[in-house]
Amino acid sequence: MRHYCTYFDGNYLTRGLALHQSLVRHAGNFELTVLCMDEAVETALRQKALPCVHLLPLAKLVAQYPALGAARGDRTHLEFYFTCTSWLMQHLLPSVPAGEFLTYLDADLYFFGSPQVIYDEIGAASVAITPHRFPASLAHLERYGKFNVGWVSLRHDATGLACAADWADRCAEWCFNRLEADRYADQKYLDAWKDRFPGTISLQHPGVNAAPWNVKDCTFAAGPSGPTVNGRPLVFYHYHALLHLGRQLYDPGLHRYDAVMPPGLREHIYLPYLRRLLAHEAVPATDEPEVLPPIRADDSRSSLALPHLLERLQASELDRAQRLSAIEETLAAIQQTAAYVQVVEKDRDLTRRDLRTMEKDRNRAQAELDQTVTYLRTVELDRTERLASIHFHQEKLKEAYADHAHNVAYIEKLHAEIAAHVKIAAEHNAIIAQLNEQLRVATERRPAGS
Repeated sequence: MRHYCTYFDGNYLTRGLALHQSLVRHAGNFELTVLCMDEAVETALRQKALPCVHLLPLAKLVAQYPALGAARGDRTHLEFYFTCTSWLMQHLLPSVPAGEFLTYLDADLYFFGSPQVIYDEIGAASVAITPHRFPASLAHLERYGKFNVGWVSLRHDATGLACAADWADRCAEWCFNRLEADRYADQKYLDAWKDRFPGTISLQHPGVNAAPWNVKDCTFAAGPSGPTVNGRPLVFYHYHALLHLGRQLYDPGLHRYDAVMPPGLREHIYLPYLRRLLAHEAVPATDEPEVLPPIRADDSRSSLALPHLLERLQASELDRAQRLSAIEETLAAIQQTAAYVQVVEKDRDLTRRDLRTMEKDRNRAQAELDQTVTYLRTVELDRTERLASIHFHQEKLKEAYADHAHNVAYIEKLHAEIAAHVKIAAEHNAIIAQLNEQLRVATERRPAGS
């Protein structure tokens, strides 16, 4: 029994149904747990009652793990979906029989052959992941992650459980659709697994997880038991970036990875898959499926691609402007490097004595720099102390000014009191003088001898 899990919402319902159909045809005895991301998926799948399928409502998973519920509040719809991958595996892995694998599958995979060859390659490993296998011209895309989450297998053992728990914790903490030094969405965490979890294997079969990002130099053809890629059986294809434009016209998204649609890829990989999608549509299709660019130049649906192409052109122009700016910066850096190289070339024949002199100068300069730093620190400390002293004397001046104002008021009061006393003394002297005058007059008028 093989154990698989996936998730999708109503937008990917037909792709999820096609994935299940391909498993029924090629995977043997299996069970598939579907995390239903919305009610439309849960309702549709319950009505269909697909064999070997177990349904897990999103609300049940979120309710069981508060960290997952908290993560839902700080990220976009797509970023929350990315977060759910690890938590779905952590939730289900303990229920898988000990020693067996739980494998996560992206909903837009389709199997063209038996996955047994994958398990044969995994062998006794505890963790299995799939490399992007970028061609040389796309090697720069590895900064987004060397491995793809389209297929992830974890064994129910100590290593697998530890890996699932660690992945879930990291995604709950950070899982955003932006590139940072050591993380991008739920994907770049896988880069460290081979070092952090011994027993991790990187699947090398070219027919595993063939996708738009690694088909640029591949040849697809019909084989005796199904499609082949570079002469090897194609196990499953990852229909990443497939976009429905209307009237069963699809953009395969190959342009994102500098790839074109060769006849083998069109006839043996994309058109059969699109017919599977049409078979699951609620409304019967009136057109045969086709991909950009249409095989017939006079295909009436070509006009549907115009708005899409214009949008792509606008995005391309914006990207082109950014790239030109980056190129200009790179050219400037190259010119600086070239100038530096010229200087280095001129100095290439310096003698050891010159080098020792340069080293002494460097040490002297370093010592002077250290002295300068020490001096600046001393100046800074002195500045701080001076500021403190200034603040102290400012406070003292404020106090002295307050005392001065108080003394001035007191002196003015004394002046007023002195003036009052002087006035009283003058009045007192005037009264005495008047009394003396009256006494003199009275004395003069007194009869003699009396």
